[in-house]
Amino acid sequence: MKIAVLGTGYVGLVSSAVFAEIGHQVVGLDIDESKINQLKKGRVPIYEPGLETLLQKHLNSGRLIFTTDYAQAVKSAELIFICVGTPPKPNGSYDSKHVYSAAKSIAEHLTQYAVIVIKSTVPPSTTNEVRKIIQVNTKVAFDLASNPEFLREGSAVNDALHPTRIIFGVESNRAEAWLKKAHQKLSAPVLVTNPASAQMIKYASNAMLATRISFINALAIICDKVGADIQAVSAGLGLDPRIGSSFLDAGLGYGGSCFPKDTWALIAYAKSLGYDFNFLKQVDKVNNDQIDYFISKIKSAYPDGLKGKILTILGLAFKPNTDDLREARSSVLIKKLKKLGVIIHRFDPVVKTEFSDPYQALINADGLVLVTQWQMFNDLNFKRVKRLMKQPIIFDGRNFFNPEKLTKLKFKYFGIGRQ
Repeated sequence: MKIAVLGTGYVGLVSSAVFAEIGHQVVGLDIDESKINQLKKGRVPIYEPGLETLLQKHLNSGRLIFTTDYAQAVKSAELIFICVGTPPKPNGSYDSKHVYSAAKSIAEHLTQYAVIVIKSTVPPSTTNEVRKIIQVNTKVAFDLASNPEFLREGSAVNDALHPTRIIFGVESNRAEAWLKKAHQKLSAPVLVTNPASAQMIKYASNAMLATRISFINALAIICDKVGADIQAVSAGLGLDPRIGSSFLDAGLGYGGSCFPKDTWALIAYAKSLGYDFNFLKQVDKVNNDQIDYFISKIKSAYPDGLKGKILTILGLAFKPNTDDLREARSSVLIKKLKKLGVIIHRFDPVVKTEFSDPYQALINADGLVLVTQWQMFNDLNFKRVKRLMKQPIIFDGRNFFNPEKLTKLKFKYFGIGRQ
């Protein structure tokens, strides 16, 4: 099929490359000319394992091209995916202006029937607004649909090629048939519903995962107080098939481009409907408070105060296998530590910092603070680490390290909910 993908962020780029991989003819569009020029050369502006290789493969195969020209992208497309950003407004709600702008441009260049698919995360009411914009700007027949994405940064290509489920929110049999045809080479359960339900599924999925993270972090604080081990508690919970083990790892809380934004947006959307989503507000509050709780642990290790202490932050990206700093816990933590007079050394394997390797960042450090659980940090030579540090103290913000191993090496170890 002929597919246009509007927007070349994480979702748009991965979608473009994967649609090309499963045999479609794809045009990726972005209004950023410098970005498109780089993509035409096969250079991906984000760190996402496997994406650049796949993109280069289909630039060479001819199944994928990039453009800034709406006419070129839209004129012969059968499916048009809107994958533009929906950043949060100050009140937490989504700013859908880029979606509306894309809809207007599509309408102005539409020459034949197409299914216009909203893949951007938006409130359920957005479909009606998009329909009005398109109808005002074209007489060409079209269908609107919703097809939310469930990609995880760091494994987005694999997630797109091997999805756990595919959701179609449609209003016609024709739109359903075309979307199923586009995805027929992907093996996953397919749920067909209306656009509002599809968009709510996306909201609810991320809110549920955020809830699990805040729940286990709240339990971890209680574990610290009573001498229980949160990892044993998580393992016991996970063995119950009604609960499962995913997203039950205690730590510094959730960050990134989705969980915080989607949680705030659902709270704001509920408020616009006259419902106070107090439960989800508490999920967000627990997440925010987790950084302060972790800082209280850091403070406890230095009776003479934190001012002038050197702390090395290992990991800046919001999770491993990405360079995304959006709503990263490292940013919040560093800002608060600096206010306490801490001197910060930073290292991340894919985010550029002032140090070229973790050992260099640890020279004369009063403490090592693990924020992002990159595997390379677990593989460090901790005997060497101890020699480099001024004080052998480790604050494990992800319960990533083996505390027994570190205490044997005479490190002072602080985890979250671990004994």
